[in-house]
Amino acid sequence: MGSDGEIRVLHVDDEPEFGDVAAMHLERVDGGIDVVSERDACTALGRLRSEPFDCVVSDHDMPNMNGLEFLKAVREEFPELPFILFTGKGNEEIASDAISAGVTEYLQKDVGTDQYAVLANRIRRAVGEYRAKAALEESERQLSTVISNLPGMVYRARNEPGWPMEFVSDGVEELVGYAPETVESGEVTWGDLIEETEMDHVWERVQTCLAADEPFEVTYKVETADGETRWLWERGRVVGTDDEGVELLEGFVTDITARKERERELEQTRQFTETLVDAIDDMFYLVSPEGELLRWNDTVLDVTGYSDEEIASMHALDLFPEAYHDVLLDRLKETVAEGHTTVELPIQTKDGELIPHEFRGSRIEDPYGGVLGVAGIARDVTDSKTRKRKLEQYETLVENVGDAMYVLDAGGTIRMANDAMVDHLGYEREEIIGTEPTKFMPPEDVETGNDIIERLLSDPDRTWATFEMHTIDADGNRTVNEDKVAPLVDDDGEFVGSVGVIRDITERTERERELERYETIVEAVDDPVYTLDDEGVFTFVNEAIEPMTGYSPEELVGEHIGVVMTDEGLERGERVIQDLLDDDDANSGTLEMDIVTRDGERIPSENNMALLPAPDGEFAGTAGVIRDIAERKEREERLSEFASVVSHDLRNPLNVVQGRLTLAEETGDVDHLGDAAGAADRMERLIEDLLSLARQGETVGTTEQVDLRTTAEQAWANVDTDGATLDCATTTTVEADPARLRELLENLFRNSVEHGADTGSETADLTVTVDTMADGASTAGFVVADDGRGIPPATREKIFERGYTSSDHGTGFGLAIVEDIATAHGWSVEATESATGGARFEFRTTPADR
Repeated sequence: MGSDGEIRVLHVDDEPEFGDVAAMHLERVDGGIDVVSERDACTALGRLRSEPFDCVVSDHDMPNMNGLEFLKAVREEFPELPFILFTGKGNEEIASDAISAGVTEYLQKDVGTDQYAVLANRIRRAVGEYRAKAALEESERQLSTVISNLPGMVYRARNEPGWPMEFVSDGVEELVGYAPETVESGEVTWGDLIEETEMDHVWERVQTCLAADEPFEVTYKVETADGETRWLWERGRVVGTDDEGVELLEGFVTDITARKERERELEQTRQFTETLVDAIDDMFYLVSPEGELLRWNDTVLDVTGYSDEEIASMHALDLFPEAYHDVLLDRLKETVAEGHTTVELPIQTKDGELIPHEFRGSRIEDPYGGVLGVAGIARDVTDSKTRKRKLEQYETLVENVGDAMYVLDAGGTIRMANDAMVDHLGYEREEIIGTEPTKFMPPEDVETGNDIIERLLSDPDRTWATFEMHTIDADGNRTVNEDKVAPLVDDDGEFVGSVGVIRDITERTERERELERYETIVEAVDDPVYTLDDEGVFTFVNEAIEPMTGYSPEELVGEHIGVVMTDEGLERGERVIQDLLDDDDANSGTLEMDIVTRDGERIPSENNMALLPAPDGEFAGTAGVIRDIAERKEREERLSEFASVVSHDLRNPLNVVQGRLTLAEETGDVDHLGDAAGAADRMERLIEDLLSLARQGETVGTTEQVDLRTTAEQAWANVDTDGATLDCATTTTVEADPARLRELLENLFRNSVEHGADTGSETADLTVTVDTMADGASTAGFVVADDGRGIPPATREKIFERGYTSSDHGTGFGLAIVEDIATAHGWSVEATESATGGARFEFRTTPADR
């Protein structure tokens, strides 16, 4: 390892030129940094095992072992060694995976030399923190003396069920009666001491605070080693994680039992006061479980005629006739056991009068479940008072209800009309009472009402009936109404009249017509339109759903939307709904999801959602329009892939150009210009290949019968073959776009020249062969093969991936272009081994089963 000021860095990047530039700039920016470079992660891992380093800096996209795999391997052997991922391919997924694997820093490559100053700062900061860790251990030893003198205990625990302790101070024995080693060994976990009824609450409180990155404070009861119950107060917070990723907590615990006892006494007093206020109506009482009177209000004195002093000396039984004593005691026990009860008993006054009362009692408990007694109210239920009260209630209801109400006598004359009826008709009350309904209703509607009353009288199972009718007000205006009518009969069952409640439904009728118009519009929409209730069940879906999903509207109505959505889509939909509920200004939200068809196919879709109107303010459900976005998603994926390739593969040569030019400018060494020019040439080839690759998504042009030999010779002439030989004896033709076929062959020839020769061999020794591939009596396709070093079986599938190359100077796009051109023609392509051990590419232009 280096001294405090010197840092030894292992830099791993598969681009040797970029690695050299990065090393030079890092050492120039910070003279205390010494950089050692490696091209692949496997070699770098072996060097770590044999040499000391203070920090590792690694690229992500590398052959054989990428940056994330290298990070995980380093963490297995060097868990604390600083590791910085310095890559040109940056996205949230890679960053998240790197953080999960324990990366120290994540830095994306940029253009220009300023990035090396940032990288140097990150290296020095990470190494400084790494070296400071050892110094921390000495500080912890010094703190132990302070900890041992605290009035309680300090601890370090793992944040998992039971909170197993890694360290507790000596104060734990005085606090709970267990020695520190008993708790630290796990023989007794802290969770074992906490009362079971409080454990869930304490756990939830701690986790909530930790999730908010805040310290926590909790109060709970424990049982000590001697069986004593104590109240403890604890404060702690997260201080880090262990090797398994479990959060480590540190905190302080102290005894607050005495304080909690005082709070309990105050809580009992508060509980009594609140209950007394809540039950103050009528006669209020509080009795002990044995029936002794504890509290009462002035109404008790007024009803019974006893004074406060007399009541204070009495038992609850003294207020009732002896015949009811057993009943009273049984109900008292029932209240204590069940929590509440209702009983009707006569109160016996001081003068001996019996007054029927309804007693409603409830069990009163202290905060810890102890029974304090039974509290309740007693209400006079004398018949005359009850009838008077009910009559007053009905009269108030009739006069204040919003709907018009009327009463007719047996002859059909109006005998009562409430205020709402007067307002509805626009006449004075005197002009309504005593008149016939035909003054305010069309004769045909009056006749319908009379027929309904007659049917109700003949059907004992029906009480009410509703029909649609019209009223005519004082100005001659007609209103559409719903009239709910019922016959009135006396105690002998004789008809004495009828009653009706009229509700104006003009607006409702208009809404129904408007609804019909909207339904017509919705059914004409090409996209699926739906409504769901508050449980997510379909209440409506238009016909457009069936072509998309295979389900008819009749099959889906009444079913949960999960029938056509994934679990992930449902969760995201719930989040959109919650956002709409939380934002009063939001009218709608958009959700991307997969629609699941009857056959299990998933269709990428966009769901534009809105909340259904809810007059009461409660969530009533949602409405939405679903649109198939499969084509759009495919375009987005292609664009994202293309952008990712451009971002990653152009950045390294651009860095080399700028780095070499900067070095040439600063040092005057023109040798750097040659390396810069080479990187610029590679950028030009990358751009040409990327443009070619971008065109491959287009449909091929007009196809025709093309002579394979002629096209191969043209393509060979367009490639720098460096003395290699073309062998093409075939004279067959293929159905193809001539320009695209020539481009395919050029990329194959270039690939053979660049990769076919063995290391150190001359390209002039290489022969590339173009021939037909026969399948029985017909031609199935053609073959391009060479006699070079071939393609390892393990990489034959990877070679067609965009950006994949085994060469320092290749672009990695040539064979991807070959595959795209073949696919555009409807051909298949497969990489195999030639008869001489070289590379062989087979193009099948005719399906194998023909």
